[in-house]
Amino acid sequence: MEVLTLLVLLAVVWGVLNAWTWWREKEVLPRLVDKSVLITGCDTGFGNLLARRLDQLGLRVFAGCLTEAGVAELRQSCSERLQPIQMDVSSSDSVQQAFLAVKNGVGSKGLWGLVNNAGIFGPLGSVEWSSIADYQAVLNVNLLGLINVTKTFLPLLKKSHGRVVNVASGAGRVAVPFQAPYSVSKFAVEGFSDVLRRGMRCFGVTVHIVEPGKFSTGITAQESIRRNMYGTFESQSPETKKEYGLDYIDEMHKGFNEDAGGDPNLVTMAMEHALCAAHPKSRYVVGQGTRLVWIPISWLPTDLGDYVIRVMIPWMAPVPAACKGEK
Repeated sequence: MEVLTLLVLLAVVWGVLNAWTWWREKEVLPRLVDKSVLITGCDTGFGNLLARRLDQLGLRVFAGCLTEAGVAELRQSCSERLQPIQMDVSSSDSVQQAFLAVKNGVGSKGLWGLVNNAGIFGPLGSVEWSSIADYQAVLNVNLLGLINVTKTFLPLLKKSHGRVVNVASGAGRVAVPFQAPYSVSKFAVEGFSDVLRRGMRCFGVTVHIVEPGKFSTGITAQESIRRNMYGTFESQSPETKKEYGLDYIDEMHKGFNEDAGGDPNLVTMAMEHALCAAHPKSRYVVGQGTRLVWIPISWLPTDLGDYVIRVMIPWMAPVPAACKGEK
C-alpha cells in the first residue's frame, strides 16, 4: 500500500511539474518588433519558412541566402522589414560582408537572434565511399561555417544578451551509417553548441539546439535522395560495386522511402519558440521518430544500441553482398 501511495504521489508531482512547465513555456517576450534576427540557409526549407514566419510576427529578419534567386524570392514575397542577404557560410569573405550589413542595420541595439540553419547532406552510402574532399565539403558548411558565423556575430549578440539557435539533427545523437559526413558534422555541432552554451552564459547569451528528424524539405526530397544514393554508388570502382552489390543501395533507398517526412512547420515552430519565448528550452527534439527511436537508442549501451539498429532498423545498415552468409 505504501508503494502504491508513493507511485500516486510521484505521478501527481510529475503531472503538476509538466503542467507548470507547459504554462511557463507559453509566455512570449514583449515587443518582438524591436528585435532583429539573422537566419542562414533561407533559400528553401526550414530557413525560408522561419524567415517568413518571423517577418509576419514583426521581427526584423536578415535572411541569408546562398543564391541570388533565393534573395529575389524573399524580397518579392515578404515585407520591407525583411532584408535578404546573399551569404555563403563556407566563405569567410561572404560572412564578413553579411556581418557589415547586419551591423549597419541593427546599430547600437545589437542582434537578438542568430539561427544557424544552413546545411548540406553530402554523399549517401557506405562509410568508406566518402572521400576526404566529401567530408571537407560537408564540414565547411555544417560545422566550420556555423562556427565562423557564430564567432563573427557574437559581439552583436552580446550587446543584446541575445540567443543562438543551432540546427543539429537526430543524426547527431545516433550515427546513421549511410550518412557518414553528415552525421560526423552534426555530432560536432552538438559538441560546439554545448561548449558555446556553457561559455556564453556569463555574457547573457543563451544557446539552443534544435534536433529535427526527417522532414519534408528540399534536402530530403525523394528524387534528390535517389540521385544521391545511386550516383554515389556508380562513382565507386568496379571492385567496390561488386563487393557491395546493387541490392545494398536498393535496400537503403527502400527504407528511406518508407520513412515519410513530417511537416517542416514543426521545426520552425521550435525555432520560433527558441527565439521568442520568455522561457525557451535549451534543446528541442522535433519529430516522433527522433523522440521515440533515435534518442532512446542513444541512451542504450553501445553494443545494445548497435544490435537494435541491426535487427529492428536493417535498412539503416544493409549488408554488403560480400558479407552475406557470414556470421
